[in-house]
Amino acid sequence: MSVVTGKPVVLTAEASASADARRGGSVPQLYLSARYCATNCDKLVAFVLCHPAGDFTKHYLLPYLEKHGGACLGLATRFVNNELELTMEQCIQDLGLAVAFLRAQGFEKVVLVGNSGGGSLSSLYQAEAEKPSITTYPDGESFVMGALGEADAIILLSAHPGRAEALTSYLDPAIFDETNPTLRNPDLDLFVERHVPFDRDWLARYRAAQIARNRRLSEHALSALSALRRQVSGPRDQIMIIHGTGADPAFIDVTLDPNGRKARDLELTRRLNDSHLSMGRVSTMRSWLSQWSIDYTRADGPARMGETNVPVLAISYGNDELVLPSQMQRYVDAAAGRSEFEILEGASHFMVGQESLKDLLAERLVRWARTSL
Repeated sequence: MSVVTGKPVVLTAEASASADARRGGSVPQLYLSARYCATNCDKLVAFVLCHPAGDFTKHYLLPYLEKHGGACLGLATRFVNNELELTMEQCIQDLGLAVAFLRAQGFEKVVLVGNSGGGSLSSLYQAEAEKPSITTYPDGESFVMGALGEADAIILLSAHPGRAEALTSYLDPAIFDETNPTLRNPDLDLFVERHVPFDRDWLARYRAAQIARNRRLSEHALSALSALRRQVSGPRDQIMIIHGTGADPAFIDVTLDPNGRKARDLELTRRLNDSHLSMGRVSTMRSWLSQWSIDYTRADGPARMGETNVPVLAISYGNDELVLPSQMQRYVDAAAGRSEFEILEGASHFMVGQESLKDLLAERLVRWARTSL
């Protein structure tokens, strides 16, 4: 569907102060862009779609949900297309504005739709809304969340477990010196000639080294932040550059967590791994701990899902090249007894050109919400 439906709306709130001391003074007003689609829709249910950094005001499902009578709001957080200072704590604040907006429009039920990275965001949001617990950033600095309104259900669409786990599976473990990424451990180098399917013992060492690298980076961030903050008038945060963030063996070996995806070319994978625009390449240290650190992020999607009490519909995309079947299964297991699981056969991660599947999916979501809530 090429027609853009709905109308732009702006959600406002007071922004949180930046960690950068040079931005001192009064905290500016926060303006969030959203697209509200509700033509010919009743007030029984509304869907909200949000991602930590993606622009979901343009999400492909918005016109299809509206077509099938499902009012919806696509939201861009304050960090849209900008991971540099992104914190998951502030992202769920932004999602809370979207839920409040839909309640103010008079909708009886509000459903969080967590697509891709929106799955862990939606899970963290609902867990915090049901049982508030966050009073600091992961680096220990104070954070005032404010009240979050509970949603009535969560829909997961091809959702990975969280940004930290996704990035860790992409981290290049052959890099052992963060100041010189050209120095490489040949035993852990994905980009040398290896037999596919990969040896499972080698793969276990590879995955363990990815986790170890994530933890080294997290400890570096904590240590550097501690040193910075011992300086009375110094900055409270600084930049981290992470090299090699596209080296997942599952891109190349499709026997790993198999689905209908196609294998990625080794040379293309190498170029994406080295790209300066690859996921997670640049962030502040606070942001690293909040969104990318497996030990310090709060946005472990399945763990947070297990802390919620609402109905869940989880739909895995059959040909997804980024989110794999076992990752979606962890959400289903976390919501055991209150979840339904389905596979949308043939769907790729971004569903480019798959208009009939988008239409089918939207109809299913609206029907589920109307009959299950």
